[in-house]
Amino acid sequence: MVAAAIAARDNGRETYVVHISHSGKPSSFAAHGDWYASSLRSVSGGAASVIYTYDTLLHGYSARFTCAEAEALEAQPGVLLVNRETRYELHTTRTPEFLGLERADAMFSESGTAASDVVGGVLDTGMWPERAIYDDAGLRPVPEGWKGKCETGSDFNASACNRKLIGVRFFLAGYEASKGSVEAWTGPMRTP
Repeated sequence: MVAAAIAARDNGRETYVVHISHSGKPSSFAAHGDWYASSLRSVSGGAASVIYTYDTLLHGYSARFTCAEAEALEAQPGVLLVNRETRYELHTTRTPEFLGLERADAMFSESGTAASDVVGGVLDTGMWPERAIYDDAGLRPVPEGWKGKCETGSDFNASACNRKLIGVRFFLAGYEASKGSVEAWTGPMRTP
């Protein structure tokens, strides 16, 4: 029933990531976000809105629109690529072994960075901070330049973060734009 309601609401819309040339912003826009919203309005007639904006590893935004709107966006100046969302299946729950990093020194033996402030990022489908793997005994302080944060949720508070688990975030807007509210299936559970 929920899936049928979402399909009716979306009228063939899917989630896309729009890659933009950062330097291509027309001077008539004060900020990149204004440019993104305008480009999206121009092809969707205001029926679509920006879900997320990206400005670190790539520049652009994500939104839900039709295939025809995606093609129209690709033709706009400054748009590098429009990618339809792809869902990936979990391949492993044992990442170090999967990557061939069974020993800690295998990660740093040739790079000489073992003593540096190295922050590893992980996209995870769920974590339990009370597990021994997140024990921070003997670890140095969080690097001074760290700009991440520890978000709270209905089942997670910031005190669960420590010198090993230094940042936790959750991103539901894209999922909810595609599937509807998480709370429809889980109840009031919005948590990393």
